[in-house]
Amino acid sequence: MKIKEIMSYIGGHLIGDPEFEVFGIGTIDNITSGDLVFLFHQQKIAGFISSIPDVIVCREGMDIQAKNLIFVENPRLAFIQLLPKFYTQDYPEPGIHPTAFIHPQARVGERVSIGAGTHVESDAIIADDTIIFPQVYIGKGSQIGKSCLIFPQTVIRENCILGDRVILQSGVIIGGDGFGYERSGDVYLKVPHVGKVVLEDDVEVGANSTIDRATLGETRIGAGTKIDNLVMIAHNVKIGKNCIIVAQCGIAGSSSLGDDVIMAGQCGVVDHGKIGNRVRLAARTGVVNSIPDDQMVSGFPAQDHKIEMKEKVLLRKLPDLWQRIKNLEKKVFKS
Repeated sequence: MKIKEIMSYIGGHLIGDPEFEVFGIGTIDNITSGDLVFLFHQQKIAGFISSIPDVIVCREGMDIQAKNLIFVENPRLAFIQLLPKFYTQDYPEPGIHPTAFIHPQARVGERVSIGAGTHVESDAIIADDTIIFPQVYIGKGSQIGKSCLIFPQTVIRENCILGDRVILQSGVIIGGDGFGYERSGDVYLKVPHVGKVVLEDDVEVGANSTIDRATLGETRIGAGTKIDNLVMIAHNVKIGKNCIIVAQCGIAGSSSLGDDVIMAGQCGVVDHGKIGNRVRLAARTGVVNSIPDDQMVSGFPAQDHKIEMKEKVLLRKLPDLWQRIKNLEKKVFKS
């Protein structure tokens, strides 16, 4: 692909030859002749570049040498736009594999692909252009929207609803029972969970994550929210639009998150916790109280991130402070 064609996809302005031909997208630590390299951060250059690259895409103002330089406003966005032009994803063709079981009362739309060993129960609905990979279970009465991708060994339990363009990576379980028990004498009685899970449009759920059905009502994940691998979302949780939830987070029952919340890795939210809009949680934050809008919090229990960082600095000084106290005590006692 010539540089001028690349720029028709990503925009920007060029210092170099628009007729130069690019053969692929490479990495900064393994430069090959004819590769285009994306550079997201100036500091990533040091120690990596052993030769002058043929083509670099970077942000305006970066101090870097290349035979051809394409300056764009957002290199990461340009990367997302260009990568599929060089490396296409090979998805199954429409059709139902002969070993798949589709209940006679299920409804399957047009141009749907259903893989080997998949099981679709009665009253389930699968809308147009959706791809169901092998070994997927879709429960009774569940609804899957248009252009969804459901990867192998995913379970969608009964009466769950997926919007359009939802992506479920392998091993996801949607609509498992919530973890609820009440002790009666020497035994724990299971709390029935008869609600549902609703995933709105453009939600993605990472591998081996679980979203439990509600006790009553619904567990709901807002449009555009992206959930990483190994995340646990409990019954009756409400998550807003365009949230990012990173790996190994856990959100306990009946909690709520506003829109545009970011939870870094291994964060936790207690049951009935409430997190406002545009809140940022640093890694390993534990939320035990409500967090208002537009806060950056960290630590356990969660508090303002700047305060948490000051406390961390003071904690590191404690050994030195303790030694100074002991030295002062020795001087006092000697005197």
